Formats: sequence, structure tokens, C-alpha cells
Amino acid sequence: MRHRRVVLVVFDDVQGLDVFGPSDVFYFANWVAEQAGETHPPYEVEIAAAQPGPVRTAAGPALYATRAVSDPDLTPDVMLVAGGLHVEAAADDPVFVADLAALASRSGEVGSICTGALLLARAGLLEGRTATTHWALADTLAHTHPSVEVDADRIFHYDGVWTSAGVTAGIDLSLEIVRTHHGGALAAEVARCLVVYLRRAGGQQQFSAHLAAQASQHPDLADLLAYIADHPDADLTVRALADRAHMSERSFQRLFTTEVGSSPARYVERVRLDAARRLLELTDDGVATVAGRTGFRNAETLHRSFKRVLGVTPTEYRDRFARPAL
Repeated sequence: MRHRRVVLVVFDDVQGLDVFGPSDVFYFANWVAEQAGETHPPYEVEIAAAQPGPVRTAAGPALYATRAVSDPDLTPDVMLVAGGLHVEAAADDPVFVADLAALASRSGEVGSICTGALLLARAGLLEGRTATTHWALADTLAHTHPSVEVDADRIFHYDGVWTSAGVTAGIDLSLEIVRTHHGGALAAEVARCLVVYLRRAGGQQQFSAHLAAQASQHPDLADLLAYIADHPDADLTVRALADRAHMSERSFQRLFTTEVGSSPARYVERVRLDAARRLLELTDDGVATVAGRTGFRNAETLHRSFKRVLGVTPTEYRDRFARPAL
């Protein structure tokens, strides 16, 4: 079994789980290999920063970088750049970015976790490629680097360079890297040790459907948003919602899109999908019944929405996430 050196690149205020999640994937890969009789671990993990020493995480506790990104003797088999909400401060450091680009040129494989994609882009490593990142900064990546094709719904993606969605998606990415290196059996056993799916269903849109709406405090919308959530099977057309808000359709559509960050139709579909997901998880109702209870015209309409938005069918979703009876 080939041995590989993995270097995780960090910076002050890095997201801790971007570092520890992937690290534990490679740790368990070593443990599983050892249990199978391997005498040499498949992975060695190091942390590199602008300078060796303590590096503050966003949550406060520090981790320790043993290597400098600029070290010419550092030659990773896999280089992964962690992210964090303050990644732009690191991306604005031209020396750090230049050292990162040089390290990438000495690396066998290159990738990013979460918003680390912004650092890769600043280093010129995503030019002409498709990439993903945390949904909250996907628009920023697309705006600041128009040559990068941003697919904000992917959990991870490979286009010559690895990129992943937000935070815990670094675990998904690392499992896929293990799979490509050593096969599905080892990766599946690592996933079992971590108590995660080897490949989770759907994309990251499923985790952010209502966050913008929750931030809206507009008095004309607060009660309406609660009504939508409580009555997914009601008439939720733009006309019906505008009447309920005592507004013209045009004014309502403009206000809703500005405040919520989504068109009314798109938002209603996400609410209905969330309601359907809960019924699939918690009840034995058939797909047609779930469709009727959540405002979809029929089972086929529900099926199409699930496939388009979540990437799985209702039946596949239930198979993965239904809660066992107590």
C-alpha cells in the first residue's frame, strides 16, 4: 500500500473542522489498514502555515503548524487548503498566496476544503476549472474570479484540482480521495468508523434552504413566511401569497426576492421539499400521500423536484434517512 504525505495548509482564524475532519479521515485510513495487517501507514499528515508554530482557529483553540508553506523541501503528495469565514484576509497576503502557488507546484494533488477555494483561486490554481465552495461564499468566488465555473451545489468536485463545499464536506472530499487511492472497501470502512455516509445524498443546497428567510425581519413577510412553513399544502401561488400580504403581485415578488434571496416559487418549493423530507423520515406514508400532504400535485412532481434539487428520488431519500421505530 503506497504511503502518501498529506499537507493541510492553515492560517489564523481557520475553521477547525476543515482541518480536523480530513485529518481524522486519514487517521482512520491508517488504523483500518493496520487492522488489515499493513505494516506501513498509507498516510502521514502535516500542518503547514505561513510560519511554523501556533495557529489560532476561528473558535479560539490553537493548532500547531510544523512546517512553513514556503519551505522548499516540503513536497506533499496531497496538498489541501483549509478555509474559514476570514479566508479573505489570508487571500490578501501576496507573500502567502505566492508561497501557496509554489507549494502547489511541488504537490502531486491539490485541493481545498470549504472557502479554501478562494485561496486556490487567488493563487491562479482554479483558472478555467469548475469548482465548489461553501454556499455562503460561492457568489464571492464567482464574482471575484469569473474564469472559475462555480457549482455551488456540489459536496465536492474534481476538475484537475479537488474542491469541497462547506466545513463537514471536507470529510466527504477526503473519503473520496482515500477511495481513489486505495479503493472503495477501505474508504467505506473509514466512513463506518466515522459514522458518516461514504457518499451523502444530494448537494449542499439541502442544508441552506431557509437561512436567508430566517434573517428577514420585514413586518410584511414575517407572518407570511410562518404561514408558508405551517401550510405547505395550501395555495401558495404568487397571486395567493400577494393577496395574503395585501400587495400587488409585482410589488410582492420584488420585496420577497430582495428580502429572502429567492423567488417566491423557488422558496415555496424548498419549504415543501423540507416538509416532504420530514414525512419520509418520520412516517410510513406512501410517496403519493406525502406529495399530497406537502402541496405537490402528484408523486411524479415530487419525484422530479427531489431529483432536481436534492439529487435523489423520494424512495432513495427514505432508504437513507428514515428513522427506525423505537
